Parts: sequence; structure tokens; C-alpha cells
Amino acid sequence: MTGHVRIWVIGTPGAGKSTLARRLAASLGLPHIELDDPFWAAGWRQEDPEVFLGRVARLLDADAWVVDGQYDTAVAAHADRAHAVVWVDPPLRVSLPRLARRTLARAWRREPLWSAGNTESWRHALGGESVIWYALRVHRAQRRANQELFRRLAPLGVELIRVRRPDAEALVATLRTVDAR
Repeated sequence: MTGHVRIWVIGTPGAGKSTLARRLAASLGLPHIELDDPFWAAGWRQEDPEVFLGRVARLLDADAWVVDGQYDTAVAAHADRAHAVVWVDPPLRVSLPRLARRTLARAWRREPLWSAGNTESWRHALGGESVIWYALRVHRAQRRANQELFRRLAPLGVELIRVRRPDAEALVATLRTVDAR
């Protein structure tokens, strides 16, 4: 694989985007960008949309990357810069328990997240603003948005890959055939 490959990993919360993206980046020798980092400011505040998109644009100026994130504004503005878009699309019955385990483990460990240093509290993990409830609210809409994204990107020559069970090794073999634009 050349050093000029850009891969975007999308999917609903708990789908396995970040785990797959980290594995792909490591296997392919590419930098990994997790969009949660520029999106979340301190205190679990969403970054100003213009600031967020500006940071994303600067991060994606590199010749090669593996990015993961499903933020609609970033996907709409930048997904066409990717050589390949990988949609991790497990059933909700798989992603929701995975998300709950991850969220509760982060709350238990008080694990700092991203550069803003936010930590998952029990109230944040289980309350009305919880990513678990958010995942339930947006699951169908994000799947529809990803179907539309694939329709929009298909004529642009972007390699479109939809997986139900992410297998990094199999994807690496597939992605090695992606020609850089």
C-alpha cells in the first residue's frame, strides 16, 4: 500500500469504528485520527462547529490517514477526500451491549478521553445525555445517512466497503488494492 491512502471508518456508536481504525492504521503504517478528539471540548461541551470543521480540515490535509467518526458535518464536508470509506454496520443487538460495556468501564475507571480530558461519570454514562441513549435515538437515522453517503460517493470512485463484523486483517487485504487518487 502506498503512503498516500486515506481511509474513513464510519458507523453508529458502539459499532467498533475506533477499534477497527486503530488496527487498520497500525497494520497499514498510517496515522490514526479519531474525530471525537476535535469534537469534544472540556466539560463535555461540543466544540464550536466552525472550529471543529477547521480542525478536521487541518488534520485531513495529510497525504495519508485512517480517520474514524460519524459526525455528520465532518462526513458531509470531507468524506469525499477518502480513497476508501468503511462502514462498520453490526446489528444494534451487537453494538448496543458493546457500547454499554465500554461506557460503564470508562465510568468505573474514570478514564480521561481525548485531549480535552473529559471523563465518563456515572451520571453522564447513564443519564439523559448518555451515549447509550444517544445511540438508541440515532441508530436508524445514521444507517440511512450512511446509505445516502454511499450513494453520493459511489460515482466519485471512492472504494465503499460495508462490513457487519469488522475483521482488520481481511480489510487490510482488500484495502491494499485501493489505488490512491
